[in-house]
Amino acid sequence: MLHILLLAAAIQAAEPEQEQEGETGASPWQAEIYSNFTGWTPEELAERDPWDLAHRCGGSLIANGWVLTAAHCIDQAKVDKGYRVRLGADYLDNDEGVTFRIDRMVRHADWNKAEHLYDIALIHYVADKDTHVGSAGPIAPIPLYEGPPLEAGVDVYASGWGQAEEGKDKGFQAELTAVDLRTVDCADYPQYEGKTREYQMCATGRTPGDDADTCTGDSGGPLVLDDPQVLVGVVNWGIGCYRADSAGVYLRIDNEHFRDWIARAMAAAPTVNELR
Repeated sequence: MLHILLLAAAIQAAEPEQEQEGETGASPWQAEIYSNFTGWTPEELAERDPWDLAHRCGGSLIANGWVLTAAHCIDQAKVDKGYRVRLGADYLDNDEGVTFRIDRMVRHADWNKAEHLYDIALIHYVADKDTHVGSAGPIAPIPLYEGPPLEAGVDVYASGWGQAEEGKDKGFQAELTAVDLRTVDCADYPQYEGKTREYQMCATGRTPGDDADTCTGDSGGPLVLDDPQVLVGVVNWGIGCYRADSAGVYLRIDNEHFRDWIARAMAAAPTVNELR
């Protein structure tokens, strides 16, 4: 049964309703951000499938029409080109889910690409002529965490279609995967000395020697508290992937970090695409 939110979004109707009893889905808030470009060269298509070439980032559905992601995943040029959002998909290689056009975005005005600062953005999506209601899993927004900043030692998990191994142009995973993580102190990792801020946190595998991690293509996706399942972070960056004695860096979502920015960004005029 298709979740009522999918139908509501497809016709741009009312606010999403609660997930219907009996429906399941590990990450019904998971979103994909992808390019609508189709003019791949034969050489490119010989190496990678169109869905793989088009994939850009992950995101989290937080309200009807709104997906939270990383600032480096979206800009006005991508909106103008017709970039899209996919919801309700586990697999990207079989046309699962329902897709929408991104009609506007709001990026943090202090985002700094070189230093990975304020890496947060919101995208707004709408149905268009290419939106179709096909094979899709349950779709539901995830609540934002309302507590104090997480300390080290908290069990969380991230999900996405990112690369399964480190390296340039390795290709993305067709199946949505989730990785169990635990928050850690970024200061415990010398490679991040002077490179993280108080509104960022680090997370790594839950057991010693565990190289669990997020990677390229997971950016913008959700970092979720184990219990209750609420959004506590956004996948931002890291030095490599799956390395020993390392961790990924995530932007915090909590009572002291970015909840107010998210509310103001969603309430901003449609002409606003940057907000401090």
